[in-house]
Amino acid sequence: MQLTQHTDLGLRLLIALARRGEGSVSLPSFATEQGLSYNHVAKVAQALVRAGLLVSHRGRSGGVSLARPTDDIALGDVVRALEPGMRLADCAGCALRSDCVTSNILADALAAFLGVLDRTTLADAAKPGRPAFAPWAVAKAAGMDSGP
Repeated sequence: MQLTQHTDLGLRLLIALARRGEGSVSLPSFATEQGLSYNHVAKVAQALVRAGLLVSHRGRSGGVSLARPTDDIALGDVVRALEPGMRLADCAGCALRSDCVTSNILADALAAFLGVLDRTTLADAAKPGRPAFAPWAVAKAAGMDSGP
């Protein structure tokens, strides 16, 4: 499962706001800090405003701020807002679809994935600290890497 860059940026923006506490973040400064295109960041912010997760502030000291407390924002809601129509495979054009249970299995896997995100709040995700695992450890566990 891989989320789109759109969702990745949305999560980054929300985490940055959560870590900041109260107040707003300027989109140009966030884009610069993250090394991102301002236009892309603005599109993501606009989607989060439409979803009711951010509030937009106009003017010289404008930017965006969280629309709700971090404990009231589930990551599952964020992903659903930024990944409309999310599915793990496109079975519509598959010749096997009339005699295949894989779509049911993938639907269960997606539900489990979203279930974990539904139990995780923005407050949880914004906590500083080391990741629970290193990326190379995941690849090694999958037999894809012979790293440390």
